[in-house]
Amino acid sequence: MRPELPTPDEAILADLETLLIALDMHPMFMRQPFKILRVNLRGVKADRLTPDLAALKERFAIMPDAELYAAWGALHNPFRLQDRGLN
Repeated sequence: MRPELPTPDEAILADLETLLIALDMHPMFMRQPFKILRVNLRGVKADRLTPDLAALKERFAIMPDAELYAAWGALHNPFRLQDRGLN
């Protein structure tokens, strides 16, 4: 059982969400275990990514498992988006 971690701030969640959407790995669309996410982040080639996305990929690829898991788990939370509306 993993210890309860604080919810990452919105900037980290936004960056991770941007990266996962660009890589077609967003948890809303891809139900993958965390270990697969970790392997994919480390193994995806950054040559087809923009420099900004490549930097995000590197940042999350080296992030400690506990921090990445907390951010990844927060993206699964359906209540995270309840305040947002479609325009």
